[in-house]
Amino acid sequence: MAVWAMYLTILNIFEMVKQGLLRNSTIKYFSSPAHAAKKDEVQSSSLALNVAFSAFIIVLFLALAPLVSSLLKSPALLPLLWWSVVFVIVLIPFNHCEIIMLANYRFNNIFWAYFIRNGLYFGGIVLLFFFFREYFTLMNLLILQVLSLFVGAVIMYYGSQSLLMRRFHYDLDIIKDIFRFGRYTFGTNLFSNVARSLDHFVTANVLSPAEGKTYVAFYNVVSRVNNLIDVPSLAIADVLYPKNVETLEKDGMGKVKYHFERMTGTILAIIIPGSLLIFIFPQLIVYILAGKQYDGAVYILQLTILFSIIRPIGYLFGSTLDAIGKPRVNFWVTGGYLLFTLLVNYICLSQFGGIGAAYATIIVYTLSSWVMIVILKKYVHIELRKIGQYTLQTYADIINLPRTIIAARNGSSKSTAEGALKGSDR
Repeated sequence: MAVWAMYLTILNIFEMVKQGLLRNSTIKYFSSPAHAAKKDEVQSSSLALNVAFSAFIIVLFLALAPLVSSLLKSPALLPLLWWSVVFVIVLIPFNHCEIIMLANYRFNNIFWAYFIRNGLYFGGIVLLFFFFREYFTLMNLLILQVLSLFVGAVIMYYGSQSLLMRRFHYDLDIIKDIFRFGRYTFGTNLFSNVARSLDHFVTANVLSPAEGKTYVAFYNVVSRVNNLIDVPSLAIADVLYPKNVETLEKDGMGKVKYHFERMTGTILAIIIPGSLLIFIFPQLIVYILAGKQYDGAVYILQLTILFSIIRPIGYLFGSTLDAIGKPRVNFWVTGGYLLFTLLVNYICLSQFGGIGAAYATIIVYTLSSWVMIVILKKYVHIELRKIGQYTLQTYADIINLPRTIIAARNGSSKSTAEGALKGSDR
C-alpha cells in the first residue's frame, strides 16, 4: 500500500505539473482575440511543448529512479518508476486532446473519457483482488493503469477529432509565448502538488522504514477522503479558468470577483455537510475504504477533515490569479507555501512522530489561507461576507428547489395550453 501510494503520488505530481505548463497557457492563447486566426499554431506549439516536457521527464525517471527509491527507503518503487515511462508516453495524446476540449467547453466528452478510463482501472482492480488474487501485484496494477489510460486516450481523440489541427504549424514565437506564461503555472503546479504530498515523502524519509511505511499508508487513506471532498473545487476551478479569461476581457474585474465569491460559497455549501459527516463517523469511513488494519488513520482523518473547508480558497486562488494575468504572484505564493510546508512537516514529525504530519497540515492550512485571502483582497477585492451570503443562499436555493420545479412545470403546462388554444383559433 505504501509503495503504491508513493508511486501514484510521484506520477500524479508529474501529470499535474505538465497540465500546469500547458493547460492554462494554451487555453489563454486559444481564447485570446489576438490569436483567433492562429488556433492551429497555438495547438501545434502546445503539442510540441507536451512532447518535449514528456521526453525530459522520461530521462529524469530513468536517471533518478534509484536515488528516489533509496531516499524513500522503498526498493520496490524502482521498477515501477522505470516502467512508468510507458504511462508518460500514452499521456501525451490524452493531455493534448483534453486541453483542446477544455478550450472549447467540451466538458461532456472529457467526462466520458475520464469515466471510462477510471472505471476500467477500478473494475480491473476489483477483478484482480476478488477473483485472481495471485495476480494482484504492483506490476500488474501498473499495466492495468496504462491500459485504462490508453482506452481513455482513444476516447479523448474521437471526442476532439473535429477540433484538432489538420497539420502541424511551427511558430517559434507562440511556443515562446506559451512557455513564458506556462513556466509560472508549471512552477505553481509543481510546488502545490509537491506540498500536498509532502506528508508522504517527509514521513517516509524521517521515520524508520517500518514506521514510515505504516504512516504513509495511513496518510494515503486520509488523502483519498480529502481528494473526494476536493472534487467540487477541482471541477469548478477547471471550468472557471477559461470562463474568467473570457469574462475579464468582456465584463472586467467585477464579474471575476462575483465568480470567485459565488463559486466559493457554492462549494462550501456542498462540502460542509460532508465534512461534518466524516468528522462524526471517521471510523466508519476508514473501515469502508481500507479496513480495520488502518485504524490508525481514524484520528488523523478526524483531526484534518474540518480544515477541508479552507481548501476551496486555495484551488480557486490559483485559477483566478492565472486568469487575470498574475501567474507570477501565484508562483511566488505557492513556492513560499512549499518551503513552509516542508519546514513545518519536518519539525512536527521530528517532535511528535508519525502523527506530526497531521499537526503540520492544520498549521499550514490555517496560515496559508490567511495569506491567500489578503492577496485576493488586493487583486480581486473579494469580500468574505459575500462568500458566507452565497453559502447560505445555496442552501435556500436547495430548499426551494422542489417549489421552483413545480412552478416551472405548471408554467410550462399553462404556456402549452395557451399555445394550443391560440393555434385552434387561427
